[in-house]
Amino acid sequence: MSNIKINFLGGVTEENVRTFINEIKNLVEKNPDATSLTIYISSPGGSVDIAVELFHFLKLLDCKVKTVNISCVNSAAIIIFAAGTERISLPCSSFYVHSITKELNGNFTAADLLREVKEMEANTDKVAEILAHTSNKNKSYWKRLMRKGCLLTSQKAKESGLVNDISEYK
Repeated sequence: MSNIKINFLGGVTEENVRTFINEIKNLVEKNPDATSLTIYISSPGGSVDIAVELFHFLKLLDCKVKTVNISCVNSAAIIIFAAGTERISLPCSSFYVHSITKELNGNFTAADLLREVKEMEANTDKVAEILAHTSNKNKSYWKRLMRKGCLLTSQKAKESGLVNDISEYK
């Protein structure tokens, strides 16, 4: 029985997540007896859609997933962190939740903008649902934090149930 350890560092981009998923697949293939996967995360966040994809991939693995915040887990990276059945934070690590944003380039009709707003609302609901399912707080709590933008210390994240344990350095 073994434990696979891997880092997720940097932005939640399609390229980073695809590479990360392939690395996990390779590690699982090389370690078929692995019973757990530990992911050390430090990320400024990025794409919600690609973070949700990685969340679902991690939830479908046959081994226990442990996520560890080693610095900051911000924005969409919180979705990846939430995939852990065991979620650990180092004492000085932080989490930042905020409203869903989208960069728009070009000319848009009112209908185009309304469609984008609906997509942002749907993504906000999706993220709040994931966090509510993972923590001991409900969707409205997470939506409220997202609306105002909130930096959570490890202790606050533990109080909300997002973090299971705060680990001291060993």
